[in-house]
Amino acid sequence: MENKPLKILFVGDDERSVREVAEAMSRTGGAVEVSRFDAAVGRVRGDSFSAVVFEPAAVNAASLFQVTSLAVQAPQLPVIVLGSAADEAFAVQAISAGAQEFLAREEFSTERLERKIRCAIERQHERISLVAEKENYYGIFDHLVEGVFRTTTDGHYVLANMALARIYGYDSPAELMASITDIGTRLYVEPTRRQEFIQLMDQHDTLAGFESRIYRKDETIIWISENCRAVRDPDGRVMYYEGTVEDVTERKRAEDQIRRATGELSRSREELRAKNVLMEENLRMAREIQLTMLPQQYPKFPKTVAPEESVFQFVHRYQPAESVSGDFFSVSALSDYEAGMFICDVTGHGIRAALVTAMIRALSEELKPLARDPGMFLRKLNSDLCSILKSTGSPMLTTAFYAVADWQLGVVRFANAGHPKPLLIRRALQSVEPLPNASGHSQPALGLFDDPPYETTDVAIAPGDLLMLFTDGLYEVQGPNEELYSQQRLIVDVRNLIEKPTSELFDQLLEAICAFSLEHEFGDDVCLLGMEFTQKHEETG
Repeated sequence: MENKPLKILFVGDDERSVREVAEAMSRTGGAVEVSRFDAAVGRVRGDSFSAVVFEPAAVNAASLFQVTSLAVQAPQLPVIVLGSAADEAFAVQAISAGAQEFLAREEFSTERLERKIRCAIERQHERISLVAEKENYYGIFDHLVEGVFRTTTDGHYVLANMALARIYGYDSPAELMASITDIGTRLYVEPTRRQEFIQLMDQHDTLAGFESRIYRKDETIIWISENCRAVRDPDGRVMYYEGTVEDVTERKRAEDQIRRATGELSRSREELRAKNVLMEENLRMAREIQLTMLPQQYPKFPKTVAPEESVFQFVHRYQPAESVSGDFFSVSALSDYEAGMFICDVTGHGIRAALVTAMIRALSEELKPLARDPGMFLRKLNSDLCSILKSTGSPMLTTAFYAVADWQLGVVRFANAGHPKPLLIRRALQSVEPLPNASGHSQPALGLFDDPPYETTDVAIAPGDLLMLFTDGLYEVQGPNEELYSQQRLIVDVRNLIEKPTSELFDQLLEAICAFSLEHEFGDDVCLLGMEFTQKHEETG
């Protein structure tokens, strides 16, 4: 918490309290202004206060209304209520009414008052940030091209995005949810289709490619394809269904044309069938892209050797905070002696971040001609990403690091876009050092500026060295007494494990950080990628 001087508005008329609060603030370099409640409501909207300390004249409903009034008039300011320790019920009610903290007069001290105020300020800032994050999420939600829904088991829509409303022919999600109150009778053309859907969900909990004919608002009929999952409570009862909808009318029409053409042109039957199978396979692959984004196996260097004889040995650990992740990495062979390693971290985690990682993966695949030049690779990736994010109106911060390791030259070329600096672990020298940019200056994350000058930096590597890439979820962990696990502590822990094989080093490092964590788990996505330079190929055998 930043310890800048505080400017407090004290609302109350108890002279002793005024004096004590003023004396407490003066000791910390802060300032206090005093006001009665009727004047305070106007002042909190205009003056630049850090917080409001409110001492009600009585413990009653009117006082709770005053707390709410202060919170509503200045939502950016935290409210700390000063009262008696005996009024526990009132303390709880005051927090519910809009206060951030309650300070008992019997426990009053300069240190406690300042701590309460600063904690309230921080909590208020976090709340405002969460509200902004939620608004940003729903902006992306409504820009998705696929329809997204959540329905009750009895056939009511409780969530829908704009894309779903357009597919069904409605002007807004609200109109859709108000109009379709029974999905079984108002949506599906086949009367039994909803029951078939429920039976399949009861059996499998998930459903992919469930295709049906449905009525749009204007009573026209289209084909849709649904991908859905059942969300259950702790007792196993279905609470609701959620998933996506795609308009596949054009594909279904194409399939009908193919079937008619097959009957008329028997000579082309096998060709048309193959095309249909290919189309279905492509659709299934599209649904599985996110599950197959990560490397299934690592390249070998040179490619003719057995995996255990590869000059570069790779190890990774991947732990999403939710079912999907905003972290992504890839390893590719640029030649028999060059390995390309990419890692990125999209702000946040969950569905929104995972959508951007899928987009980054697709963009990076198109940049293979630039893969040997890390700086140029990141500049082009940033340019493409900026163009897409600007068109959606939803900018998102993405840190990234890209490196090319060359075992013939014994060098790693890399560029960094605001990503945590990887660690170069030199076991022979017992050293662990972060990889700095040649200029000594940090470079911005992807997606923020149109043309940042990402620079390529070279660093020598030798057999026995280990390059460790990671995302910030590895070290942004809170421990006891609000202590944060830092990058410096990470370096110390890695140095203590330097003699361990890479797999054991990673596992024991993750265990150590979890043990440090107050919750004994990671709160963010975690991605670890290690590349060990074992020995030059001509030295093997």
